[in-house]
Amino acid sequence: MIRLIASDLDGTLLDEKRKLPDGIFDMIRLLNARGIRFAAASGRQYGNLKRLFAPVAQDMDFICENGALVVARGEQRAQWFPQDMADEIAKDILNAGMELLISAPETSYMLSSASRAYTDDLFYRLRNTCTIIEKPSDVTGGCIKISGFHPDGVAKRALHLQDKWQSRLHCDVAGENWLDFTLSNKGSGMAVLSEKLHIPFSDMAAFGDQFNDESMLKIVGHPYIMAHAPAELLKKGFTPCDSVMKTLKEILEWEEER
Repeated sequence: MIRLIASDLDGTLLDEKRKLPDGIFDMIRLLNARGIRFAAASGRQYGNLKRLFAPVAQDMDFICENGALVVARGEQRAQWFPQDMADEIAKDILNAGMELLISAPETSYMLSSASRAYTDDLFYRLRNTCTIIEKPSDVTGGCIKISGFHPDGVAKRALHLQDKWQSRLHCDVAGENWLDFTLSNKGSGMAVLSEKLHIPFSDMAAFGDQFNDESMLKIVGHPYIMAHAPAELLKKGFTPCDSVMKTLKEILEWEEER
C-alpha cells in the first residue's frame, strides 16, 4: 500500500525544459482523492515550490532546501546552522571559486559580486526570492542551507570540501552545478513527514536521480531511480524509472487492484 509519494524535481519530475509535465496537477488531485499524499522533495526554496505548484500547493507537502525545511500540512520545521559553522562553510565555498547562496526559510542571500548569469538564473528562471548582500556576515536571523554553484560543475571542487565537512553535516552534490550543505537531508525530511502524517516508510514511494536523493530512496518502501542517474546510484537496487508520470499512473492502477 502506498500512502505518500515524494518526487525530486530537477532531472526527475521536470522535463528537459525544466517544466512540470502536462497533467501533473490533475494527477496530484487524483492521488489525493485515492488517499495518497504527494510531496515535492527538492533543493529549491519553499516560496519557489509554492509558486510552481500553486494550483495544488494547499493539498501537498514539501521537503525544501534538501530537507532543511519541511512543510507538512502547512506546518513548517527547519534545521538551523550554528553561526560559526555557517561562516566557515561560506568562506570555504568562496575560496573554492564557487558562487555562494545562503538560504533561510523566506529568502536566499546572494553576494552583490556574483556573476550576472548566476543571478539572472536564480531570479528569472527559478524565480527565487533573493536578497542581495555585500558579504556573508550581512545575513541576519540565521540560515538553513548553504550552497556553492559553479557553471562548469562542482564534482572536483567538492572533493576537499566533502572530506572536511562530511563527518559533521550533509555535503551533497545536487545536480552537476550545485554543492549543498545542510544539517538535514531528504531522508530526514521524509522522517518528518512520516511523523506528522502518521505514514510508515514502508507505505512511501520516492523518485530521484542524484546523490542528494539517495537518503530518501534508501528508507522508503518503493524507491524509483531515473534511468539517466549516475551509474553508482543505478547499482543501488532502486527500481529504474523512465517517467515519473507514467509510474504514477501505474501506482494508481496497482492501488485500484488492491
